[in-house]
Amino acid sequence: MRGRNLSIIFVALLSLSVVLLWADSAYAYVGPGVDVTFISFAMSLMLWVVAAFSAVLLWPIYRLLAWIRGRGNESTTSATLKAAPEEAGAGSHADA
Repeated sequence: MRGRNLSIIFVALLSLSVVLLWADSAYAYVGPGVDVTFISFAMSLMLWVVAAFSAVLLWPIYRLLAWIRGRGNESTTSATLKAAPEEAGAGSHADA
């Protein structure tokens, strides 16, 4: 079985090398516009990656600063839930 697998690999590599060596040169000039498009795409992709990594890496620093300032103990949802009954009882136009 091992000899058969090696012969299949050899035939596949030989066929691939023949196909690649047989090909003529490609006349595929597309112009300078593609370069500008690729550069802008690559730069925007790099900026998105930097923004994502900086958000993840700076999150502990933001939490530490919030904790130092005294706002780290209470979440925003609990503050909203505490204020909700007061806002609901404040009255509406139908009460007048």
